[in-house]
Amino acid sequence: MKKYLIALSIFISFSTISQAEVQVYALEIQGLHQKDGGGEYDQIIDKAVVQSGLAKIQVLPPARAEAEFVNCTNCCLSPSNLNPDFYNHDNDTVATKPMNTAKVYIFTGKGQNVIKSLDELKGKRVGARNGMPYGKKFEMSGIEPQLTSDITKNIRKLDSGRIDAFIAYVPDAYLVFEELGVPPYPHDKANPIAVHPDSMVCRGTSEVFINTFNAALD
Repeated sequence: MKKYLIALSIFISFSTISQAEVQVYALEIQGLHQKDGGGEYDQIIDKAVVQSGLAKIQVLPPARAEAEFVNCTNCCLSPSNLNPDFYNHDNDTVATKPMNTAKVYIFTGKGQNVIKSLDELKGKRVGARNGMPYGKKFEMSGIEPQLTSDITKNIRKLDSGRIDAFIAYVPDAYLVFEELGVPPYPHDKANPIAVHPDSMVCRGTSEVFINTFNAALD
């Protein structure tokens, strides 16, 4: 009887751990992850795993979201992926199927020529968003960007001549231009400088959780 009770206690403890809510740390990105829960990815994750009680979402500034994920257990980071050109996630992480694919572009001012490569940015004043991963190709380019908290500020800095160009993800940037009521500024649409599958990267989550999320995407 004693052995049975011990085994039952272990089983209940394991079940409680395995069924604990997964904490999803989401990078605050207008249109995708928003503090009001209205972003596209917020809604996907909500329908896939939040409504059923499998997860909860916390939307944070990009740098803080990544910092929280580094030290957490039973958690996910969104959007992210396992591409070593973007991240150095530990071996204990797994990725879900992507919710979408984002692309990084170089934007110049209204009426300006398109900049097609990182080499053309050298010596120029370049804007970027703080905490966002733009790929190791950009990190190793020697470009030292001026960082701001959001894309709107980079657009305003470009308009005022304080920077010569800025880099940003699409569809994120397209949504901001739409909100501002202006067409997207010049960029080489056919040739992004990086392509980023927007998945959730998770640590300590169950296989059931990952499979449930992927099945919901399908």
